[in-house]
Amino acid sequence: MALIKCFSCGAETDDIDGATHSYLLSTPGCWAMYGEVLAREYSDFAYWAVHDLTVDTYSIQHPGQPSRQTISSLNVHLSSLYAYFKLDVSAGELSNIKVKVVQHKDQFVWLEPPDCLGHLTINDILRAENATQHCELVNQWAEDVFNQWQDFHPVVQALLETSM
Repeated sequence: MALIKCFSCGAETDDIDGATHSYLLSTPGCWAMYGEVLAREYSDFAYWAVHDLTVDTYSIQHPGQPSRQTISSLNVHLSSLYAYFKLDVSAGELSNIKVKVVQHKDQFVWLEPPDCLGHLTINDILRAENATQHCELVNQWAEDVFNQWQDFHPVVQALLETSM
């Protein structure tokens, strides 16, 4: 099977026909690999520990085009990662952070994606051989992608200050 690069994250994926997300832009192969990662996380509690980081990271690494949904997605998921990396909010509390942030959606703005959306991709996460390695890789991936959005850290910091 031929390989292609995902036009959002750069992951090498099988060149397949298939479903993609309605507003997070990826190749069908990349979306399918993300589904495989989610299946691991849903089926084993040890993998589940980083589920919110997985969703946040994939979302901001595949930001889509400006629309109400993508603006909301970027602001919420980047705020969640900011809370995790800068405010030491535990991974288990990130869902609560997102609930609080979304209540201030009137303050959301389009965040123009950086040229580089990270050096790690969903491919790297799929290579994990066990739950410990999976959690370590997801943390590295999340930090890598989060740091690419550093120009917008003040924006989400302000959102979090309003929300918390």
